[in-house]
Amino acid sequence: MKKSLKIIGIVMLIIIIIFIGAWIWIDGLKEDRVATQAKMDEITKAYPNFNKAVDDFSNLRNQFYTYKEDLYLETLRDNANAWNTFMESYKNGIQKVEDNALVLKKNCDEEYGDVGASTKCTAFKANYEAAMNYYISDIKIYNQMVDEYNKYNQENGNTFAKVNEGEYSIYSDYIDYDKDGEYFGKEDGLNE
Repeated sequence: MKKSLKIIGIVMLIIIIIFIGAWIWIDGLKEDRVATQAKMDEITKAYPNFNKAVDDFSNLRNQFYTYKEDLYLETLRDNANAWNTFMESYKNGIQKVEDNALVLKKNCDEEYGDVGASTKCTAFKANYEAAMNYYISDIKIYNQMVDEYNKYNQENGNTFAKVNEGEYSIYSDYIDYDKDGEYFGKEDGLNE
């Protein structure tokens, strides 16, 4: 009888240990689901603001290319203040993209089973990389022209208005944010 009581006690102890382990595992699984759902909610909430910031930047970029068509030394000379102001707003536009990307950068570093969150993260990574690389390309093009203007201004005794170079406010070189081996938005053929 003592032996069977020991066996029953051991079996009961094993069952209790298994029950407690399962309860802890299920409780941890519930906490993970809650945390994952909170991240997906943050992504859903942050993505529209990021998307609007990218659209605003795209509009500024379209203006840049419209203005760039008539960008000559004389244009810089005659419109130095306008170019300085525009390039400052262009820099602010890319900074707005960066500011609105913070939540997505924090939460889009893992895969989600939810199609909505996964799609938003994929779109975020592509749009973020493109915006940053387009900005870098545009600044390189613009700064090449400003360098030529500065030489022109120096040859003329620095009598013309100063034109500021564009600033690399976030990245100074191209990025591969989604780590796919390609630099989406990188303009080829720039004298770097």
